[in-house]
Amino acid sequence: MKTDDAFPEPIGGFTVGRTQMDVDYTASDHSKRELTAFVYYPSDSSEGKTTSTYMFPEVYEMLNEQPLVTEYLKKKDFFSIDIKTQCYDDLALSEKENRYPVLFYVCGGGGSPEWGTVICTDLASIGYVVVSIGHQNSTMYKRKDGRLFNVSKDFSDVMMAFSEDPEMMAFSSKMEMRPDDETAIDMCRNVLTLPILNQLMKYSELQSEDVRYVADYLYKLDSGEVNSIFKDRLLLDIGIGIVGHSYGGPTAAIVCRDDDRFACGIGLDSGAFGLIDSDLKKPFLLLFSEPNYNMNAIIGANNSMETYYFSVDRVAHLDYCDIVFTSVNEELRGERNAMEMRHLVTDYTKNFFDHYLLQMDASVESLAYDGVDLIKKTSNK
Repeated sequence: MKTDDAFPEPIGGFTVGRTQMDVDYTASDHSKRELTAFVYYPSDSSEGKTTSTYMFPEVYEMLNEQPLVTEYLKKKDFFSIDIKTQCYDDLALSEKENRYPVLFYVCGGGGSPEWGTVICTDLASIGYVVVSIGHQNSTMYKRKDGRLFNVSKDFSDVMMAFSEDPEMMAFSSKMEMRPDDETAIDMCRNVLTLPILNQLMKYSELQSEDVRYVADYLYKLDSGEVNSIFKDRLLLDIGIGIVGHSYGGPTAAIVCRDDDRFACGIGLDSGAFGLIDSDLKKPFLLLFSEPNYNMNAIIGANNSMETYYFSVDRVAHLDYCDIVFTSVNEELRGERNAMEMRHLVTDYTKNFFDHYLLQMDASVESLAYDGVDLIKKTSNK
C-alpha cells in the first residue's frame, strides 16, 4: 500500500526545473540510438507552474510488457506513479551563479530515467545540473517527440539468462556476508569471467556510449552551437560526476574509465560487469547491501584512485531509487524508513561530489548512519 502522496521537499535552497530533450546518434556498433534525457537544474522560481508529472502513464504501462517482470507483476502490485514531484517543467535557469557543475544519473536496467527523480531533484536543489538518460533497449521511456521505447526482448533474455545461469546460481549460493578482501575479489573475478557476461556487457558499453554522447551534446549546449538555457552556464572544466543504480553502476564506472571529462563516480548497489581488469583512474564510491561486495570488489583492487566501500544494512535493492517512496508492495522494501534512506543516499552522493568535483571540505567518511559501515578505502597509486 502506497503511503506517500508527494516526494520530500528538496534539501537545497534552489527551486528545481526539469526539461526533456531527445538525442539521436549512431553508436560504435553502427546501431542508431534514439534517446531521451531529463535534465534537472537550479532555478529561482516555480513561475506559478504546477509540478512536473512523475512518469508518463504510457511508460508505466509498458512495464507489463517486459518479459523480465511480467510474471511477477501478474501476481503483485509493484509501484505507483500517482505521486507529486518537487520539480517544474522548463523553468529559467537560476541567475545566482554564473555556471553550474554537471552530474549524470543512470537508472537500473529495465527501469526508467524518472526513477531517480528524488536524488536528481535533491542534487539540483543544491546547485548541480543533473542529466538522466533513457537508454535504448535497456530502459523504458517516452521521448519528447511522443514515441515510446520499451526494454528489448534481447536485453530481457540476457538478464534472465544471467540470473538463471547455473554457474551464477552456484556462485550466489557461496557468497559470504562481509567476506575478506581476497575471497571477495576471487568471487568477483569468477562471476565476471562467466560466458553469459559477454552478452550483458554489450549493453553496459552501449549505455556508456550514450552518456558520453550526451556529454558531447552538453558541450554544444554550453557553447551555444545548440540553442538552450544552458549557453555559457555549465561548469564543465572541473569535470563531470556520474552516479548509477544497479545495472547503471557498471555504466558509471565504464564512463569514468573511458572518458577523461568524468572526474569521479558512484555505484548504488551495483556490480562490476565489464570491469575485470580496469583501472578507473578516478575516485569511485560504492554504497551497497551485503553480500554485494562479492560483485564489485574487483573495482577497488584495480583502481589507482580512492575507492570507498560502504555497506548498508536493513535495506532492499530498490530502496536506492524512487521506489523507496512509490512502492505499493512491502516485499520490495527494506526495513529502513523511506525518509532515512533518502537522506542516506543523498548525503553520501552529495558529500562525494562536493569533495571530488567542487573541492569542498566535505567527506563521506564523516557521515554517521547506524548500520552503514566503511568496509574499505583503497588507493593503488
